[in-house]
Amino acid sequence: MNRTKGIFFGIMAAFIYGFTPILGKMSYMEGSNSLSLTFYRNFLSIPLLFFMLKFNNISVKINKVETKKLAVLSSLGPTLTALTLYGSFNYISVGMSTTIHYIYPVLVTAACIMIFKEKVSKEIIIALILSTIGVMMFLEGNFSLLGVFLSFASGVIFAAHLIYIDKSGLNSMYPFKITFYLSIFSSVYLFLFGILSKTLVFDITPVGWLFTLSVAFFASFLANSFILIGVKHAGPTITSIVGMFEPITSIILGIIFLKEPLTTRNIIACILILAGVLIVSIVKDKKIEN
Repeated sequence: MNRTKGIFFGIMAAFIYGFTPILGKMSYMEGSNSLSLTFYRNFLSIPLLFFMLKFNNISVKINKVETKKLAVLSSLGPTLTALTLYGSFNYISVGMSTTIHYIYPVLVTAACIMIFKEKVSKEIIIALILSTIGVMMFLEGNFSLLGVFLSFASGVIFAAHLIYIDKSGLNSMYPFKITFYLSIFSSVYLFLFGILSKTLVFDITPVGWLFTLSVAFFASFLANSFILIGVKHAGPTITSIVGMFEPITSIILGIIFLKEPLTTRNIIACILILAGVLIVSIVKDKKIEN
């Protein structure tokens, strides 16, 4: 196991996940919107994912039970999570939105405690308190409550997405096979909803299409590949810890390219949320070792 290699690719994945929201928000300025970006990100990644499956000689066949589970799962992560997260960019900064969204590891742990009656430690309680205070700090000031709600909702939905993967048994399936079918189902959902609601746009500037293609390629293809390499060589816990570069990247690049404001209050809130995530990751690592 080459841990250095795993950490490197884990950081690269976090960096990509961190800067693609910047590209997404910039695509809005070129005629796109949150639903269209979510649809095109999924739809345009399908050929890339199919190629990867064929390249690795992975069968694309699934049975009826798997089809139903994937149909449910696709409504969570690639559809509702992306819609709420990308939608929040219309109201609050990308950095703030990404940081609030990143509370999902803590939410997963909290759900497992409350719903599945898993044992709770004092470290987990501290993590939940820190993260909750961090989110609450965003609820004051000159920021949109709707934007905060949408980004928080994206974290809640993504937490449900991760829990469903584990509890449904889909975690035994090849990761890119899951992503391939999630992209297909999500594309269908978003296309139908976009057409019926007349929110799916096609009249996007060439620059907007470039941003959209970049989001699909970097986020759905490259970053997903780098995450797998990171987990393989460094383990899931270390990969999740270096993943905290994601919101940090969004904050820094949001300030540089989108001229987004940053206050001392926001910095403290981000630190509290990331501290909670770090504590949860470390505690999980100890449980795995024991």
